[in-house]
Amino acid sequence: MRRSIMLLLLFVLLVLVTACGQAPSGTTGSRGETPSPVSTPSETRTPDATPSPVKPPLAAAVPVKPGVPSAPSPAGKAILVSLSQQWLYAYEDGKLVFDHAVETGRPELPTPAGTFSVIEKMRNVMFTSPWEEGSPFYYEPTHVNHALLFKEGGFFLHDAPWHEQFGPGSNEPHQLPDGRWETGSHGCVGMPLADAERLYAWASVGTPIMIRR
Repeated sequence: MRRSIMLLLLFVLLVLVTACGQAPSGTTGSRGETPSPVSTPSETRTPDATPSPVKPPLAAAVPVKPGVPSAPSPAGKAILVSLSQQWLYAYEDGKLVFDHAVETGRPELPTPAGTFSVIEKMRNVMFTSPWEEGSPFYYEPTHVNHALLFKEGGFFLHDAPWHEQFGPGSNEPHQLPDGRWETGSHGCVGMPLADAERLYAWASVGTPIMIRR
């Protein structure tokens, strides 16, 4: 009897083991449905375009003050204009009183070098062009506030408010920050209005003017 029960148990156990080893109907050991890969549209990406180099705006010209030359005279007032430095120096009794940037004659119409003096002082004058219209040197009648004549023929130290850059290089053709071009004077020594006003008040008729290269 015991042996029959044991055989029955072994049979049941064998049936159970066989059933567990079979996969359920209609399935596979792995998923029979393999999803198609989602087609991701290829993103054709061009590299970031390298921006064209942008030309920086021209920096505003700041005149660099050159070294101060020695006084041309140990006594009295004297004015020294350096053509190479584009700078004016005012001395009194051998000491520098003030100095500032200027612009002198363009290459075609240079400011004369030499020793001169203030011949005449003029205020609120109208400069008219000695060149006829059509000449590259012609200019419209121009009002000047303070002018010191130092050589006959129309050579003055005067304010030039229409000019923007003064100092080294201002007598040569040069480009301004806004893209416009300007060049030196027609032979005069031009300067900002405030500097011309101070020079006019300080200098007197007969004050020596040395213009050096």
